[in-house]
Amino acid sequence: MVFLSFNPSVTPAEDIADETEEDALDEDVAATLPLRHRWVVWEQLMASANKSFQYSESTRQIASCETVEDFWKTWVQLPQPSQLLSQRMVLNFADGFHIVDALMIFRDGIAPQWEDAANADGGHLQFQFKASMGGGQIDEYWNNLVLGVIGGTIEPADVVTGVRLVDKLSGGPRGSGHLRIEVWFSQLKDPKAVQTLQWNVERCLATKMLEGRIGNVPKAEVKHHKL
Repeated sequence: MVFLSFNPSVTPAEDIADETEEDALDEDVAATLPLRHRWVVWEQLMASANKSFQYSESTRQIASCETVEDFWKTWVQLPQPSQLLSQRMVLNFADGFHIVDALMIFRDGIAPQWEDAANADGGHLQFQFKASMGGGQIDEYWNNLVLGVIGGTIEPADVVTGVRLVDKLSGGPRGSGHLRIEVWFSQLKDPKAVQTLQWNVERCLATKMLEGRIGNVPKAEVKHHKL
């Protein structure tokens, strides 16, 4: 079984290239093909024993994407979920090492915070995946979701404000805990609209893009930012 993963130890690059060759874009076209929205990639740092953060201080922008080429140049530099199964993402700053416990992609102008005006009256869909599921499958879920959100193919697209990959793994071999994937949305007054978004997100994750079929459909839990 081939998974849509950009971790070469899970899916060799040539396998993805062979399967997607017909859909490949000319580099000049990709460089000028605009995304529906400008997207910003964020990191969330974990507080250490020596230093605590306010949430707003723990998040920082690391890249932005306006075109298809921008996105792919950024995406190949970021870790896949499968790579987090073996080790945490650790960065070295002037004040020491810090663990990155979440990667986030949000529309430009929207902060990855509940308090942001675009998120305050909305909520998010969340999926929790244990390491035992396998890195390839989790990679595919994550890549499917990000491509669907960036490409604006998950309806209703305009209510999706961002996505998060949260590292909640623990233990020596990082086998316990889970990876959490979240899809944040702005206010949806109609419960049926939330159900529609959930249905579409779940099936987006389950798409076996390299095989042209729908795989196992994961179930999301709905969390509202205001009750």
